[in-house]
Amino acid sequence: MLRRGLVSRLWVAAVLLGLGVATIAQLRGQRNLQKTLYSEDEQVVLLGQLVDANHRLRAEISALSTQQAAYDAERQGTALEKLVADLNQVRMLNGAAVVAGPGIELVLDGPLNALDLQDTLNELRNAGAEAIALNGVRLTASSVLDVASSGELRLGDQIVSRPYRLQAIGDPQTIEAALLRRGGILAVLERSYPALSTQITQRERLVLDVSRAPATLQYAELVR
Repeated sequence: MLRRGLVSRLWVAAVLLGLGVATIAQLRGQRNLQKTLYSEDEQVVLLGQLVDANHRLRAEISALSTQQAAYDAERQGTALEKLVADLNQVRMLNGAAVVAGPGIELVLDGPLNALDLQDTLNELRNAGAEAIALNGVRLTASSVLDVASSGELRLGDQIVSRPYRLQAIGDPQTIEAALLRRGGILAVLERSYPALSTQITQRERLVLDVSRAPATLQYAELVR
């Protein structure tokens, strides 16, 4: 709406200026001013008024043009800022950028298997964790835990050994409450592994490094 009003004002000012110039040219082009409906003095006054009006219109057009240029520059800057923000958001979600924020640190020390840890990671995501790392390895949406040939747990091409230290960025209280709720993942693990050691610590600031295996697309392509 702001731009539409600015363009309308600029157009009206230009039309009025054109009419004023045309009127002046018409009056000045008359060979005999005495034959008009105005006296010579009235014609001089009229011409002076038209000249003054044209000066004001030119000044307004100049001001409106400046406003239009500033508006266009601001709009382009805003669009660029939004594009950069969207790109950074995607990079953070894909683990391609270092992220920092409040969250929790969960340490599990026990003979857990890949499914147990995967369930724990899913619980963290369901609790609102926006970024997660396991033993310093950043997780992405495509990260999968499995068992290496040596029998150890593996995250991508990284071996992860106990104790398992999970760091999750998100609302610390919400995440901790989800982990400690009755019937939650920690309750299930403690029943399955009586000797399991668990420790939850809320952190004001966690820093998670970039993923060592950034997500790549093999078949999907952008729809234009």
